[in-house]
Amino acid sequence: MKREGKVIAVNEKNATVKLMRHSACGDCGACQMGKENMNIEIEALNTVGADIGDKVMVDMTTQDVLTAAFIAYGIPLIMLIIGIVGGKFILELLGMKENIELFAFVLGLVLMTITFFNIKKRDKKFKESKKYLSEITEIID
Repeated sequence: MKREGKVIAVNEKNATVKLMRHSACGDCGACQMGKENMNIEIEALNTVGADIGDKVMVDMTTQDVLTAAFIAYGIPLIMLIIGIVGGKFILELLGMKENIELFAFVLGLVLMTITFFNIKKRDKKFKESKKYLSEITEIID
């Protein structure tokens, strides 16, 4: 997945790139609020020696983007569902009859929260591996 962006900071081997709105965003008006703030900043490997202010093309491997999205959103969602379903099942086995759904939901939220904290704790390790880091592939202009 290639995206166009502008380098706003450079350090050692990486650069911070502000990605421009994707062409699919267009002017449909669906996101009028904050439309001018739709740009996002990412950290990318600066393999082409881009400097601050350069317009660049950033390549993000689709598989790595999907894997990172699954880690950040899919796993916590799965843990929420496991907590709710498993909690309801366990509470029924224990003979609890009142507020089972509420306690199961709370258990699901607890498992999801623990998962988010685990992911956050390992965030530095993910960044150091550079597997999920985008790469600047060319300087435009």
